[in-house]
Amino acid sequence: MTLHRHRRTSVVPLVAAALVLSACGSSSGPGSDDDLTCDTADKAVVADIMAKANTDFKQGDSITDRFELVKAATAPIPESERKYGAAELMVLLVSVFVQDADVPSELQGVQGPVYVVLDADGQPLAPLGTFSQPYFDIQPPADPGWTAWADGIDDSDVALDLFGCVKPS
Repeated sequence: MTLHRHRRTSVVPLVAAALVLSACGSSSGPGSDDDLTCDTADKAVVADIMAKANTDFKQGDSITDRFELVKAATAPIPESERKYGAAELMVLLVSVFVQDADVPSELQGVQGPVYVVLDADGQPLAPLGTFSQPYFDIQPPADPGWTAWADGIDDSDVALDLFGCVKPS
């Protein structure tokens, strides 16, 4: 089961919120597979990011038990959209497992993308989007414009295209 792009609207799909991961959906139009330009993600950077996942993170009655990496890829952020030292976008397709009696068992292990902005050296700047930041121990830049910029990248064709590199078949 793959989550589709949405904003959280209820308590039970805290799994979706835990995925933060406002996941991308359709792969037609600008985000089509024909437009993909993906690079293999640096395994050491991926391991570093995954090591900073906040497990035992409680939100409401749900506790994020663990994230499991499925696949990762990177792509450059277009020059015209780069700010705050951002150069690349990494997507990590993860499976999320929560502890919550109200979360149906079929939602355990639900997959969704986590986006992380990388600097020119390929090092993580911050998880992308306001819903993903609490789930990773990587602090975004303190600049007040960061959140608006990051939300714009989160909703961009770059993010949609990059999801196509890791989406389940």
